[in-house]
Amino acid sequence: MRFLLGFILGVALTVVAAFVMDQREQQVEKRVVNWDVVNEKVGAATKDAQQVWSDFTSEMTGP
Repeated sequence: MRFLLGFILGVALTVVAAFVMDQREQQVEKRVVNWDVVNEKVGAATKDAQQVWSDFTSEMTGP
């Protein structure tokens, strides 16, 4: 349990640090992360997860 909590905390800290660094940069070329691309990927992953969950629940409850 400690490992999982530490892992999640580490990932969150890494993402926050990258975001803060990118916000401080004035030049677009030096950004660490392209946040528009991240937003598109997370949106697509969320839609896919919702579809999988919807299919799963419809199989359990019936049509």
